[in-house]
Amino acid sequence: MTSLSSTSPFRLTLLKVSDVLTEKNVQDLAFLCEDISPARRERITNARELFADLQGHGLLNEQKVNVLIDWLDELRLVEASNLLKNYRETHLTGHVKAQENCFIHEDLPLKYFCVSCDSKICPECVLSPHNRDAGCDVISLDKMSNEICQRREKLMNELETLKTGIASTEQLREEKKEHLARCCEKSRNEVQKDYLTMIRKVENMKRLQIEVLDAKELAYIKHISEEKKESQILENELAMITECHKISLENALDEIQKINKSTKKTAEIKVKLEKQKEMLKTVDLLYRKIPNDGAFCSITVSTLIGSVMLCSDQVLHILDARQMSGGAVLICVDPKDSSKEYWRRLQKIDNHDDPVVMSNVDMYYDGKSHSLFAVGNTAFIAHPHDNGSLYDFVESVSSLVIDEVPEGSWITSIAAHNPNDPNDEFIISTSCDHSIREYNISGSAIREIDTRDFVRSNAIYRVDYCRNLFAIIGRSLDDVILIDADGTVKQCGTLRLPSAMSGMLPIDIIWTGGDWLVVYIGEGVEKKWKVINYKKTGEFVKVCDEGTSSNEMDVPLSVARCQHTGYVTFANATVRTFQF
Repeated sequence: MTSLSSTSPFRLTLLKVSDVLTEKNVQDLAFLCEDISPARRERITNARELFADLQGHGLLNEQKVNVLIDWLDELRLVEASNLLKNYRETHLTGHVKAQENCFIHEDLPLKYFCVSCDSKICPECVLSPHNRDAGCDVISLDKMSNEICQRREKLMNELETLKTGIASTEQLREEKKEHLARCCEKSRNEVQKDYLTMIRKVENMKRLQIEVLDAKELAYIKHISEEKKESQILENELAMITECHKISLENALDEIQKINKSTKKTAEIKVKLEKQKEMLKTVDLLYRKIPNDGAFCSITVSTLIGSVMLCSDQVLHILDARQMSGGAVLICVDPKDSSKEYWRRLQKIDNHDDPVVMSNVDMYYDGKSHSLFAVGNTAFIAHPHDNGSLYDFVESVSSLVIDEVPEGSWITSIAAHNPNDPNDEFIISTSCDHSIREYNISGSAIREIDTRDFVRSNAIYRVDYCRNLFAIIGRSLDDVILIDADGTVKQCGTLRLPSAMSGMLPIDIIWTGGDWLVVYIGEGVEKKWKVINYKKTGEFVKVCDEGTSSNEMDVPLSVARCQHTGYVTFANATVRTFQF
């Protein structure tokens, strides 16, 4: 019997390996050896039997341990693999291949592998071209097997995480689909309700007109009967009255034809589902009406954004018609008669998610007005043509992408300088910060003003300015904040309502060249609104105009001015003037 002292290190190593292998590990190793028959694999129950079969097939001896090491690494049996690797390093030094040296540093061995560059490297290479600063992933050759196991395990964990994420995404997609279906159904019900309301109104009009005609007909018949008792002279009068009756009857028939035509002109309503902006964002499918929008049908999905004065006889409305027409509609009308339309233009816009905002002051340079509006991170500048007395059409609309608008944000306000200071500069605010940024029409950034110390609200809702003086309406704030940005940024006043008028929120502001005009609106079903005049430094002057809005289409949206006349635009596209 061989004594323990004479037992070879190799066999002692195999005994240690067999002690750390379970029966399942042995069966897995046997499965990897294709030279062992399937019937024999099923009968192998311990490591010693497996090692004997491997030796019998010439796959395992004192010099051939690499095959078994590779299998152990493949099955992530780290402890057993390390026992054989220690044996190989300790007892097979004289049989291993001579150490390779670096091609660049010829006296240094290749002890590392650069995964990024796919090459073996020496310790000197690790310190120069292949290092973390260069972005290289370097592994020691001695720890290659362990590193492979760790990275494979990490990869499997990441794959499991991705599978979980995919399942979660699929669940959210189904929830979004159900939400869209509910929104569509709600909008369809609203459309049907308004359609039936219109039909009832038209039917009532028709009934009233017919009743008027029937009453007139009875009156004329009675009159004719009485006239027959008179003389020939009265018979002549009867002929004249009969002629008048024909004319009146013809007019009445015209009215009925108009009613019939009106009945056939039921509005075509196209409601489109908004695309997903981002995961879990609320989809807005609200149904809106604009009763007075020029040649549009009386029910639309267009939204009036606001207005700006081109001159005393021309007001430019901007409507958001992206859902219906794919862009913003610019309509120029007479402020004293909204049915008098000068021209209109559709500006195609690819962004259908972010809100449309506009400047209620024109940018004035090169001797004419240029209107501003913005969507997302893009500012649009409309350049109308001046024929000497009126602006008769839009020559072009240029666009300017503002790269400084943070990703996922949009422009919440855009404003131009007061026309008394002609230049090509404008300012914007965005939805995610407190900053105001100033640019010119070439896209050059002029300055950035941080207002976080003075505006409590995260988003700036409206802003207007004159040189270094800025008036800011924060979202859901009761007061208008005045900021002086001449060198240093500081608050220099507040446009505050008198205590008797508290409870109203500012919605729009304009600098007139000498003072401020602010539009306020109250809460409740019947919303009260006021246009307040303030001095430059914020002192209350007077109420310039006021009223009460009984429905959602009779509320003010914006204020503009031309010389000393102010103009308030309402949601139904009507314009009201006042003096200040």
